[in-house]
Amino acid sequence: INDGSTLLAEYPPQEQPKLADTLQKVIATVPPKEYRRKTIEDKEGGVNYHYIANGEGRIVGCVTSSDVRMRTVFAFLEAVEPLVRGPATDLRNGKKLLQQKMEFYNNPQNDKITALNDDINQVVDVMMDNMDKVLTRGDRLDSLHAKSVTLADQAHAFQTTSTQLKRNMCMRNVKMFIMIGGAVAVLILIIVLIACKPNFSSCK
Repeated sequence: INDGSTLLAEYPPQEQPKLADTLQKVIATVPPKEYRRKTIEDKEGGVNYHYIANGEGRIVGCVTSSDVRMRTVFAFLEAVEPLVRGPATDLRNGKKLLQQKMEFYNNPQNDKITALNDDINQVVDVMMDNMDKVLTRGDRLDSLHAKSVTLADQAHAFQTTSTQLKRNMCMRNVKMFIMIGGAVAVLILIIVLIACKPNFSSCK
C-alpha cells in the first residue's frame, strides 16, 4: 500500500526484497492524481506486477506469478483499495489487512467462478459417464434389434421354403396319381383286348 511513492504497508515484509523494490519502481512512475489499473509483465522473471491507483494518491499493488488469473488479482486489489482510503495514520493495521485479504484470495475455494467451473466440470463428468452408459445400452439394444430382424428374416425364409416344398409335394402326388391312373387304364384296356379280341367278337 502506497501513498504516492511512500510505502505505508506491505505483506509479507522483506520476503522478496528484489520484487518489492521493482514494484516500488513501477509505482513511482504512476501519476498520484490519476486513476489507473494496470499489469506489467516480466516474462523473463515469470512474474507480473499489478496495481490500482485510485486517483487520490493511494496506490495498492502486488506481485504474482504469471499463471495467476487476472480476475483474481484485481478482485484482491479492488477489495483492498476501498479499505485504505483516508489518512495514513489509519493504516496502522495495514499489514494485517493485506495478510487477511491475501489469505482469502489465495484460497481457490473463495474464487466463486473457479468453484462454479469446478462444479460444472463435475456435472459434465457425470453427464459424460451417463452418456457412455446410454450409448453402451444403445449398442446392446441395436444388437438385440439386429438379432430379432435376422430371426424374422430366417422365419420368413423358412415359411417360404416350406410353402414351396408343400406345393412341390402336392404336384408330385398329382403326377403320381395321374401316372397310376393311366397305368391302370392301359392295363384294363389290355385285359379287355385280350379277353374280347381286338374286334370284340368274343364279348358280343
